[in-house]
This record gives sequence, structure tokens and C-alpha cells, in this order.
Amino acid sequence: MELVIVIIIGLCFGSFLTVVAYRVPRKLSIIKPARSYCPQTNKTLSMKENIPLLSYLIQGGKSKHNGKAIPIVYPLIEIITTAFALATYFRFGFTPTGILIFTFLCSLIAISFIDLEFMIIPNVISLPGITIGLILGAISQYTNYFQYPITQGAMDSLIGFLLGGGLFWSIGAIYFLLTKREGLGGGDVKLLAMIGAIFGYNSIIPTILSASMLGVVFGVSTMLLKGGGRHSEIPFGPWLAVGIIIYIFGGTSLFPYAI
Repeated sequence: MELVIVIIIGLCFGSFLTVVAYRVPRKLSIIKPARSYCPQTNKTLSMKENIPLLSYLIQGGKSKHNGKAIPIVYPLIEIITTAFALATYFRFGFTPTGILIFTFLCSLIAISFIDLEFMIIPNVISLPGITIGLILGAISQYTNYFQYPITQGAMDSLIGFLLGGGLFWSIGAIYFLLTKREGLGGGDVKLLAMIGAIFGYNSIIPTILSASMLGVVFGVSTMLLKGGGRHSEIPFGPWLAVGIIIYIFGGTSLFPYAI
């Protein structure tokens, strides 16, 4: 029964994240209109059309309003969110730590899909995340509500925030001075600052290492397949997301120096 509940939660949150990923970068409200609508016809979706994942499968991946294919990104977000819900449940259970980590993973999903499409990481997600992380540090300083890998102290959270944001800002600034090109966007800086604030300074280096290796592989593969030059712009947010996910679930088994 718990697994069924977790799957339902994952699908529902995934459905909400499709709204976030579509509306936030377009500067549309995520609460008005409250009901989802077809972006091509502006018609409000019925309840039968709005069942997470099932509606997509029942309709054969096509809109009932115009017969056009529904972007695969919508069911993909719902599937990924459900997978993260299950992974979090098996790793951390129904605990404050598990609930917080799943919420954080949801923010990463939204950030990643927005960055992949628009090459931006919205402040409306990262800045509140930084604030929450710093508050978590203060809470963990005096309580045991949240366990590793959540930050365990106010100073740990503050250093993580400064190290994450400061390190990436410095790298971007040096790169710009040397090449007159922007190497790292401000969104990447704020995302890493958010990661550091929530998970502490020990999470920064493992996240950067994993993200850099994966980003290089993806970037080289993209250049080879699409013929882009070495200055091709590649979104780095999704790889930072993967990096911190590896840290969250790999922990000390992959990064023994992380504690």
C-alpha cells in the first residue's frame, strides 16, 4: 500500500512539474489558470485528459483537441518524478529527510528541463532554495529532524553556499577575463550555491566532479554528432543535478572523503 501511495505521489508531483517547466520560463502563473490547458488551442483539459501518465497512454500520445502529438517531455517528467519518489522512499523512507530530498529532486527536475529548452535556471526556484538551505542549517544545528546528507549545521550550510556560489562565480569570471566569453551562467552559480546551502560544503566537490565528467562526455558527443564548434553552448544545470543526485544516493560509498 505504501508503494502505491508513493507512486501516486510521484505521478501527481510529476504532473505539477510539467506545468512548472512549461509556465515558469514563459513567465506564466503556475496557479492561474488552476486547470491544465492545451497550449495550442487554449482549451481546458477535462479530468479524463489530466490523469498523470494514463491520459497520455489512453490517448495514444495525441491531443483530443487537434489530434497533434503531445510532447513526450510531459510523460517523461512524470515517469522521472515517480522514479525519484520510489528511490527516495527506498533510501530514506517516509521521514523528514526523505520528504525534503524528494522536494529538492522535484526542483532539480524542473530546473533541468527548463535549462535544456531555454538555457536558463529561473531565480524563482534557486533563490528560495538557497534560503531554505540556510534555514535548514540553523534547524539542524539544534535538532535532529534531518539526517545526512542534509546539512548538519548553520556554518556547514553557510560555507557550502559561499563555496558553491563563490567557486563557480570565480571560474566564470576568470574564463570571461581570458576569453571574453561567458563560460558559466549566473543560473549555474546560484544552483550550486543552493546545493551547498542544503547539503553542506562536502557536497560541492563531488557534485562538480561528477557534473564536469558527464558534461564533457555529453559536450564532446554533441559536437561529434551535430558538428558544433568548441564554443557551442551547452546547458550545465542538468549535469549539476545529476552530480548532486549521485552524491545523495551514493554517499560515502562513492565519496569516502565527503564527511
